[in-house]
Amino acid sequence: MGDRQATRAPAAIRRGWRRLAEVRPRPRRGHQAFKTTPRLILALGVILLTGFLAVTVSGYQVSKEALQRALVEHELPLTSDNIYSEIQASLVRPIYISSLMAHDTFLKDWMMDGERDPRQVTRYLREIQRKYEVFSTFVVSALTYRYYHFDGPLKEVSPTSAKDRWFFTMEAHPQHYRVDIDTNEAAADRLTIFVNHKILADDGRFIGVTGLGLDVATVSQLIEHYKARYGRDIYFVDRQGIVQSHSDDRLVGRLDIHQEPGIAAIAHEILAGDQGSLTYQGEAGRTFVRYRHIPELAWHLIVEESEQATTAALRRALYVNLTIGGGITLLVLAISGLTVHRFQSRLERLASIDPLSGLFNRQFFEVLFANALSTAQRLDHDLSLLLFDIDRFKEINDAHGHLAGDQVIERIAKIARTGRRATDIAARWGGDEFIVLLSDCDEGNARRIAEALRRRVQQEVRIPGTELPATISIGVATHRRGEGLEDLTARIDARLYAAKAAGRNCIA
Repeated sequence: MGDRQATRAPAAIRRGWRRLAEVRPRPRRGHQAFKTTPRLILALGVILLTGFLAVTVSGYQVSKEALQRALVEHELPLTSDNIYSEIQASLVRPIYISSLMAHDTFLKDWMMDGERDPRQVTRYLREIQRKYEVFSTFVVSALTYRYYHFDGPLKEVSPTSAKDRWFFTMEAHPQHYRVDIDTNEAAADRLTIFVNHKILADDGRFIGVTGLGLDVATVSQLIEHYKARYGRDIYFVDRQGIVQSHSDDRLVGRLDIHQEPGIAAIAHEILAGDQGSLTYQGEAGRTFVRYRHIPELAWHLIVEESEQATTAALRRALYVNLTIGGGITLLVLAISGLTVHRFQSRLERLASIDPLSGLFNRQFFEVLFANALSTAQRLDHDLSLLLFDIDRFKEINDAHGHLAGDQVIERIAKIARTGRRATDIAARWGGDEFIVLLSDCDEGNARRIAEALRRRVQQEVRIPGTELPATISIGVATHRRGEGLEDLTARIDARLYAAKAAGRNCIA
């Protein structure tokens, strides 16, 4: 067991030294900005998303308010006016027909002649009903109180009957015609719009009433048409607030707006007014209401549209905008993050890598040395340095140009980078000087490594344009306890000068 642990320990230590040698640039105090990339992207994301959401939501609110204002001020009133106009237009023809009947000499002569043959007036009423395709035609005589229907005599009207009160108030009515809504006894008490017209004798005496009936279902069809066209609830209520015409027949005669949640809060205001716009809070949220009194029918027209229905398309557009905008924002963040990361990596490389040699620069080597020294002291290992420069480098530059000198630096740096152990660290110290940190290496081994490096440079590097070898002089030193980098490099620098003084292309 102990032997296995002893075997594993050096391997683990070597892995630690290798990780240290392969370390990539990390920011020091002067490079703290490099740590800000995630925070920068996060801040950029927050700014973009906040701005995008603010613009989108504010735009939605502005559009929503404009849409609601247009609905209340224009669309609902226009719908109400259109329906009112169509109702009036639908009554013009029946009023004209009832006027023709009231002025027909045949009808007046027949009544003044004692109404002797009811079949004559029945045939007349049936012809009018078929010709003009109306729901019902009738004549009520003020001379005999008989009620004639296009199917025959119906009954005799009585001033004591509530159902017949309309007839006995007709003579005093200021206009020649009147529109009433009542149940039709001849059609199983079906709700009917009656257009009643006075019949006057040649001397102006009131002798009866004639007219026709319109099925309220015709109004319901009109409502259904507008509901399908505008997607709004449209219905009529009488003076008591009872629904009289609706696209849903189940509500007719049964629904009282005074008892309906939401609209009950404004029911009194609707029934007391002529026309206007209101809102109420119902199960579907806020609902916009346009009401208008229809004097011809003595009903109130009510047009409703919920806020949800009004803004449905706008909400869908909002969701689409949020989805697209969110995707674009994420894409921008991804591109920004990639760009900043690449830019940061490039800056870090520039801050730690010498661009000519591809080795670490002096500033970053100092950071790596501090880490290596701490590790060596903790493990009680030796730490050695090689400091070397190129022999007669100034002469190479002067004789062959700076480009040739740069090529020599590049080739020697490549040998230092590829020929080192996996745990060693090479850096360009400045100018034509290079430094190599040898971890877990005493001075004897350091000299052997230095010799291999010197020999390889001499064999592989030639001065450009010549067959002359480039050579290096190397100083070797091992760290002493308590010694800092400055003291160590001072000692090794002295040894480098000693190697120069000894004739160059050697180790001291």
